[in-house]
Amino acid sequence: MALEVTENTAAQVVDYPDTAAPASATATFYNAQGVATSTPAVTVDAIGTGGAAVVQSVQSQTQFHVVNATGITAGRRYWLANDDAGWGAAVLVSEVDGVVITLESPPPGVLTNADSKLVGLRLSVTLSATTDTADRGLNNRVEWAVTGTDGVVRHYRTIVDVVKTPWPDSVTPQAAARFLAMSFPGYATGLDAGHYAELARRSSQRVRNILRSDGNYPHMVGDRSVFEAAGLAALRLECATADALIPAGFDPSQYLIDQEHVLRRLIAEAVANNWIDRNDDGEVEAGEVAPMFTMRVVRR
Repeated sequence: MALEVTENTAAQVVDYPDTAAPASATATFYNAQGVATSTPAVTVDAIGTGGAAVVQSVQSQTQFHVVNATGITAGRRYWLANDDAGWGAAVLVSEVDGVVITLESPPPGVLTNADSKLVGLRLSVTLSATTDTADRGLNNRVEWAVTGTDGVVRHYRTIVDVVKTPWPDSVTPQAAARFLAMSFPGYATGLDAGHYAELARRSSQRVRNILRSDGNYPHMVGDRSVFEAAGLAALRLECATADALIPAGFDPSQYLIDQEHVLRRLIAEAVANNWIDRNDDGEVEAGEVAPMFTMRVVRR
């Protein structure tokens, strides 16, 4: 998804390679016209000792102790690898308690003592307020050239929209936790903060995707608070597709179809009579506030 940053600010852009841990990286920022405006310095996440946190003991496939947890932050992704077994993958750290690390979900390989390690994966740059974010506009980009620890150079791209007011998430981790505690209490007891954060992030993205597909760029929407109900519908849908949480008595296929319809209807209702600043000039103009129309269709 496109990252929204506020105009005239020194904004941070973060990305995570998904193929190998980075050893070094360079970045170039391009505006929507394809003109390079800066080459900001890239910071590669450094953790543990010598850039790695070696697993000391394994409690489960989602919880383990490391020798040195310096720099490991809950909510960030890291490269978890077992070189002896020949596997490595990006994982999300959900909680950090001293040297005890809890993952949001199990890795694709088996964790073992000493043979497994976490490596920094996060890349970050700071955009200039004078050269990069001075003008509002969509589809600017950061082009990354990342040299992995395996020696291979890979290229990535992060789309950056420079806007006046970034779009807030429609679902918060707290709302996700409350919903699951009320609807699926037995399942919720085994979840951690990172899982709720991921559910909230993906649910909010569902709302953003539908708005963008209809040409209603989220940052141009006047009143964002009216999307709370749509966010809850997106959360129900995300729980059903990601965690297979279907209320008892419902046919799974029909439940998904019904929730898709509910989500789109609630977004349409939220957009109706809401100011959409389509030309991004900060002025309410004709055609930027429109009601929702309904049409009755009779099948004969």
